[in-house]
Amino acid sequence: MSVVVVSNRIARAKTDEPATGGLAAALLPMVKQSGATWVGTNVLAADAAQGRECFAEVEPLGNGALATIDLPTRPYRNYYEGFANSALWPALHSRPDLIQVTAEEYASYREVNACMARGLLRFSDPQTVYWVQDYHFLTLGAELRQLRVERPIGFFLHTPWAERGTMLAVPHHADLVQAMLAYDLVGFQTEEDQRNFEDYLQVELGLNVVNGTVASDWGVTRLGTFPIGIDFDEFAARATRAVTRPEIARLRASLQGAKLVLGVDRLDYSKGLANRMQAFDRMLAIEPSLKRNVSFLQIAVPTRGGIRAYRQLKSELAALVGEVNGRHGDVDWSPIRYLNRGAGRVLSGGAGRPGHAVARRNEPGRQGVRGGAEPVRSGRAGAVCVRRRGQAARRRAARQPA
Repeated sequence: MSVVVVSNRIARAKTDEPATGGLAAALLPMVKQSGATWVGTNVLAADAAQGRECFAEVEPLGNGALATIDLPTRPYRNYYEGFANSALWPALHSRPDLIQVTAEEYASYREVNACMARGLLRFSDPQTVYWVQDYHFLTLGAELRQLRVERPIGFFLHTPWAERGTMLAVPHHADLVQAMLAYDLVGFQTEEDQRNFEDYLQVELGLNVVNGTVASDWGVTRLGTFPIGIDFDEFAARATRAVTRPEIARLRASLQGAKLVLGVDRLDYSKGLANRMQAFDRMLAIEPSLKRNVSFLQIAVPTRGGIRAYRQLKSELAALVGEVNGRHGDVDWSPIRYLNRGAGRVLSGGAGRPGHAVARRNEPGRQGVRGGAEPVRSGRAGAVCVRRRGQAARRRAARQPA
């Protein structure tokens, strides 16, 4: 059996640096060790795309391989910044108020899924099993079936699946869900997500779900819950190596004995970044004695800058940091340190090592793979990294004001 993993983008491992994003952290070790082929997109300029039909390029990765399928720029932008991240992403994270999408963007979403299906035929053989990742490719299974691919095709959603009333706000929602039933297996992060999906099938499509299986025009689809997390041993080993680096020493020296609260996230409205900063502001107001004794370092990695909601969030967070620092800071101390760039080696884990308790509430609220890890004590140096389980974090977030 040969496994072909499909996602919007692929990741390349870097020595002593963490993989960027939950999906990459989960898939890279599997591909390197299992011999799977990981296929993603490669965006071409308009002139370079002419005459090229979803060509795939392949390179080795451990025992496996990485491959990219070429896509023209305009349809890709409409698919990625448009329908995928301006309709599906906000809906899946229970923010239907942020949906802004056009008919052209939906058409591009379907076009990119169809193009990926044609490109994937290069990897099809009698032993191939396809494993499709995330909301970018809800309709890819249906496109593969239309190309007469009969091999098993699985799908895993790395985000939540919102309740039925929220998903009704997505244009063409019924067509998308019906297409998802072309997959043999549809996997979710939590039981809540699976229940929400089953509720949609029963109420909106009139389908019966029996013991986690549903029959449709595509055949029988099995539904399941499969929590996913990071490789803790690898993370701890990287942290041990990182603690000796000069940048970690500079960070510790700058704290002057104070505790450090550390957040590392993409700059996204689903992460609760503003709530986190407001909570830190509230803490200092209630307990002034904590000033200078605790600092908050938030790394917010820029993403999706072409989407208005993300540009607005960036401005709002910058203003909020200024307000909190102006209210509680002094000429030689700022309560919040805020960086708009990647964490890189500095925060490979070493920032939370000797003597500092680091509460990492990574991507709270309605999150999938990004919020679903176990609590872990990171070994000899005694730093404690706390990652809240996805379902518990969701319940807490649901009680908070938006």
